[in-house]
Amino acid sequence: MKKLMDKINSIFKENRNMIIFLSIIGIIGIIVGTILNIALNSDDSKLVSDSLNTFIYNLQNNNLDYKASFINSLISNLGFIIFMWLLGISIIGFPITLFIFFSKTFVLGFSVSSIIVNYKLKGCLLALGYIFPHLIINIFIYIVLAMYSLSLSFKIIQTVAKKQSIDFRFIMNKYFKVLLISIIFIIITSLIEIFITPEILKLIIKFL
Repeated sequence: MKKLMDKINSIFKENRNMIIFLSIIGIIGIIVGTILNIALNSDDSKLVSDSLNTFIYNLQNNNLDYKASFINSLISNLGFIIFMWLLGISIIGFPITLFIFFSKTFVLGFSVSSIIVNYKLKGCLLALGYIFPHLIINIFIYIVLAMYSLSLSFKIIQTVAKKQSIDFRFIMNKYFKVLLISIIFIIITSLIEIFITPEILKLIIKFL
């Protein structure tokens, strides 16, 4: 366990600047998503409110299709991380990775602010139940995966530009391990999102 923690600390120290940069991008995405939600016109706000109310109603009345929801969540999340992973081995991957990472945090900011705006003080607890722990873990996974994806993409660009040679097999073995770890965590968080988070939200609704 100590060796694992030491290795994780070493990785974060080596990539501290990249992690800070991605964290800033993530924070900006959340802020922009929040601002956009606040700036919605009345028709769009009503549409968001109706969607939330429908979800809460289905939640309270056990009308959720857990199997279908889990499959959709898993496909969406796995598709996202595989796409981001593939971008790392392409020259054009650098800007696209930044954009899709930003889009994920943007959606998070928009979703959380929608809950809070519609349910006020109660919404704060609902938002907390909505994001914890699976979305927090997902964002962490996205940051780590984006870090490796951006690093590899930048390294490929440098190699092509300077006509250098790299040990591509060693790099890809390491990069593939990152993908496998990400997939394992995404499966776990998808299970939490569909089978545990609704129960947490039900408890919060009953408490409120």
